Amino acid sequence: MIRQPSEPAEAKLSADHPFFDLIEEAYRVFARPRPSRTGVCEGCCMDRKIEADFFNPPVRDLSLAYIRDWYSAACDVKGIPKGTWAYLLPRILEILAFGEDAGYVGIEVSLRRFDTGNPDNWSKAEWRVLENFQKKFLLDQLESRKGFLDDTICMFRLAGWPLADLLNQLASAPSSALALRLWNDWCTWRAAGHESIWITSFWEGPDKTTIFEFYTSRKLYDKMETLALDDDVDAELAEKASAVAGVIELNANWSSKPS
Repeated sequence: MIRQPSEPAEAKLSADHPFFDLIEEAYRVFARPRPSRTGVCEGCCMDRKIEADFFNPPVRDLSLAYIRDWYSAACDVKGIPKGTWAYLLPRILEILAFGEDAGYVGIEVSLRRFDTGNPDNWSKAEWRVLENFQKKFLLDQLESRKGFLDDTICMFRLAGWPLADLLNQLASAPSSALALRLWNDWCTWRAAGHESIWITSFWEGPDKTTIFEFYTSRKLYDKMETLALDDDVDAELAEKASAVAGVIELNANWSSKPS
């Protein structure tokens, strides 16, 4: 007899969702026996009732409340056991694909409790799912208006994906999608005349410099400026691309304009 989950399993994908097939594949290839330990601080950080019941529901039915409580618990700085992480990973990916944050802190830390972006840690089938998810999710976030694109890039970087690969994906994205997303992230949450480049505080070490250099690169500026000056481009899109180019120019070390 399968025990029913103690909390409703929110953030579940419907069959017509763009990520549905990929998440179903994730549940298949990452299928494992239920772990005996949560891999996080026990008898302290998690709600006692949730901790006691955590592995009773099938992994597909783990509620968002359970997952978020698990994320609120401390774990070893080296990460959690692979068996526990791999068991939970399909549900975590589903929550992200649904559009929810897996934890309360922010999307940036969602995949960093294990070296998720290292292909040496996974079978070929598992890595295929993870790579497909990474590329599809980044593209989806590029085309959306939720949160900040930089937060998603940071999430994958903290999980172990090479930053150069992530930035190459952005650089090869359609100029129009990139312009609209950066305009949304840089120009809509500050008063006119005070627009600025959004960079999450979760960036670590030299990566923070690298991401800023990408955002202020002459290559990205030229891409936005070319779009802004294209006579065949819709006027509203051109105006937004021009605004993004202006933010880049104000912050770039190659520009003569004062920042």
